[in-house]
Formats: sequence, structure tokens, C-alpha cells
Amino acid sequence: MVQCVVAVALSCALLSGAVPAQDGKKKKEGGAKPAAEVVEGPVGKALDEAMAGVDPAEGGFCGVVAVASKGKVLLQKGYGVADAAAKKAMPPDALYDWASVSKQFTAAAALRLIELSALDEAKLKKAASKKLADSLKKWKKLSLDDPLSRFFPDAPKDKAAVTLRQLLNHTSGIESGFKAEWKFDSRKGESLIELVLKLPMVSAPGSKFEYSNSGYSFVAALLEKLSGLSFEELCAEQLFAPAGMKDATMIGCQGLALERVPKVARGAGFSDRPADFAFAYGNELTWGYRGCGGIVCSAADMVAWDRALRDGKLLSKASLEELYKPALKDYALGWEVKKVKGGTRVEHSGGVQGVVTWYLRHLDLDYVVALACSCEPKTHPSQIAEKLAKIVADAK
Repeated sequence: MVQCVVAVALSCALLSGAVPAQDGKKKKEGGAKPAAEVVEGPVGKALDEAMAGVDPAEGGFCGVVAVASKGKVLLQKGYGVADAAAKKAMPPDALYDWASVSKQFTAAAALRLIELSALDEAKLKKAASKKLADSLKKWKKLSLDDPLSRFFPDAPKDKAAVTLRQLLNHTSGIESGFKAEWKFDSRKGESLIELVLKLPMVSAPGSKFEYSNSGYSFVAALLEKLSGLSFEELCAEQLFAPAGMKDATMIGCQGLALERVPKVARGAGFSDRPADFAFAYGNELTWGYRGCGGIVCSAADMVAWDRALRDGKLLSKASLEELYKPALKDYALGWEVKKVKGGTRVEHSGGVQGVVTWYLRHLDLDYVVALACSCEPKTHPSQIAEKLAKIVADAK
């Protein structure tokens, strides 16, 4: 799915008890306590029993699951094996690359910058680091409907009218990828931007849905240009920390506890990659994956993310409406939107070699299901999530 490259990691923001220093290095402030296993009440027991019944002939589910309703965690548990050689069971606080589920963070970061750009100088200083506030002075009143020509005055005419919104809902019309023949320096966001702006258009902007990993990486590179921060620093400051995501970070970030990343293939590890690879594309994050994947966190973090969005800690009501507003193929900004019993559900899948993820949230009934597994489950993750969602909904 993504061009596999090895590169030097950019500056990262570690959130398990660390804050970014002004020079981009990290300062320790104590570690986050590991998440405990939770099986809460009859509903939690029913959820746990449902997970125990997943793919028994294949060895069972191998991964982590968290389910919460109205802010109360009903199930938070690891299943299967994290490291077969060490005979290590899957802990509830295992860290996973959530793959394409990461796209919703890129979209939220864009909306957050838009909100910040509308603040007066005094409010901006309180809401953002000095570096971010200073950078946004040059980019007042950003909008989802800003064309690329605002950010890149020399953008080719066929792409000048493409908007940020269209990049985020996969309707930009720019050729998608990544493709083996694409040549760019994956260590530099500017190189990716230059490449994408030169790619052919395959449809008129806004006229056709085409899922685009490169489009999301392009947005992440653009957000660096606008914010003056690395994408890692931006997400740490404006999303992970205020959301209370204690372990959330990105591949390649300083302090990422690789020992908490389960080995793929039910704990056996990769058979076709270097022995030190904890992640499918290596232990560094490049512009072949940044922005469209690569966010690493626990299932508990994904529950915290759900709560922060609901409680208005991150985005205004107007921004949330934009986040969930479906366009073509019922895709919004990093979310698939479905009308189901009881209201609206938003969700997204993720997958790289050895890891599959699924994240589902019912906006009206207020529940969330997060799961990540270190194998290719026989039962599709959407079916597992659907079954868990039904147990919670039926209990209301």
C-alpha cells in the first residue's frame, strides 16, 4: 500500500509523560501508568465472551479491544500472544500502529489549525505554543475550502482550485498512490509536496471519490508549512495532550516503548523484514506513510480520543459537523459515515502487513469500539466490531 523506505526520523513529541522542549527535544516528566484490564458488569462479560468466541479454530483473536459507553469503559483487554518466543501474553496496554485510522487525526489537526487561525492574538497565545502562534500570524482565517493556490501561488493551473476539503474527503482528483515509480525524497515533506503538485489529474476536483494515502500525506506536509511545527509536534500539542491520550505518539518518536508493540503473526514476528522492525515499514516514519498512517497508541488512548471529541476538548461544534459531514461514498474527513439504528455512526478501518485495526463510534448512542490485532483475522474486523456494538446498543 505504501512505498517502503528507510529515512531519518523527524522531530517527534513523546506523550507518555513528556512535553516537547523549545528545541524539539523531549523532557521527561514521569511515565504514564499502564492501562489495567477491565471487564465491567454483565455487558463487559458479554463483550468478553464474544471476543473469546472469535476465530477459535485459528487460535482466537490476537490483539487488544476497548469498548466504552457514555464514558464508562466496559471492556479493555488483550487477547492472544504479544511475543511467542518470550511466551508473553497480550497486555491490555499494548501499543499498535493504527494505520489508516490515523487519517482522522490528520483531519482533526487541520480543523484545529483552522480554528486557531481565527483567534485574535491574545487568545492564540493562550491556545498555542509560541512557535505555532507566530506561524499562524501569516495564515489568518484558514478554511477547508481554501484552494491550493492560497498556499502555493505557483501551483499548476489544474490543481490551483483543489481544496483542503477535497484532499481530506478523497475527491481532489489528483492521482493517488504511493506508486513504485514515484521519485521523491521521503525524508522531506517539501519533496512530497513538489511531487504531488506535479502528478496528473485523473478527474475534476470534487467529482469522483478515490481513496488517497498520498493526499493525506500531502495534507500533513501542508500542515507543517502552516504551523511551523513538525506534524508530530502539532498532533502532540493540539490533539494528543488535550485529549488525555497518555501513550499516543508516532512511529520513530523518541521514547516510543517498542517492547510494548506486539510482534505480528500471533507473536511470531515478521518473516520477510529485518529483525529489528517493530512496524511494517520500519521504525522510522517517512513521507511515504506520515499523515495517512503511523499514529501509535493504546486502545485506552482511542477511548480517550472518543471522549475528547464528544466533550468539545479539541474542536468546536461547527468543526465537528465538518469532520463528520459526508461527501461522495459517504466519506467525511477521515471517517466513513453510516446511518444506523439510533442515529449516526462514524468509523474507519486500518491495515498494514501484520496489523489490522477498526474504530467505530456511535455519535448519538455514545459508545465506542476500538480494536487492533496482530494477524489477519478470519472473521473480518468490521464483523467483530459490529457484534460488539450490537451488545452495547442492546443493553441500552
